[in-house]
Amino acid sequence: MDLSKLALVGVIIAGALYAAAILFGLLAAWPFGLIGLVVFGFVAVLFFGVLRDRLNNEEDDYYEKNVKD
Repeated sequence: MDLSKLALVGVIIAGALYAAAILFGLLAAWPFGLIGLVVFGFVAVLFFGVLRDRLNNEEDDYYEKNVKD
């Protein structure tokens, strides 16, 4: 595994731990954290929607593989 992939894995793990800490903090502040949970859920839905669209887009894959800068 090269250094860039190792760094990417580290950033993903750190981001997941940070998101889990935010989620647990919002749950700990239950009645007031509900607003934050709604916002967190909305951002998560947007993030995974964009990720799904990018992974299923054949046109972007074609240009990434065949068109040079």
